[in-house]
Amino acid sequence: MKMRIGIKDEGLKCEHCGAPITEEDMYIREINGTKHYFCCSHCADAYEREK
Repeated sequence: MKMRIGIKDEGLKCEHCGAPITEEDMYIREINGTKHYFCCSHCADAYEREK
């Protein structure tokens, strides 16, 4: 599920690959009750498989 939120931190990076994230391309996934931020669903899937 892709959600848009107002972010002010321009230094936000994908938790899997480290790519910079903007509000337009942000992908958020809740994993074990915690929100994680990614650049795309592929990185979210890879991150979740590793956990």
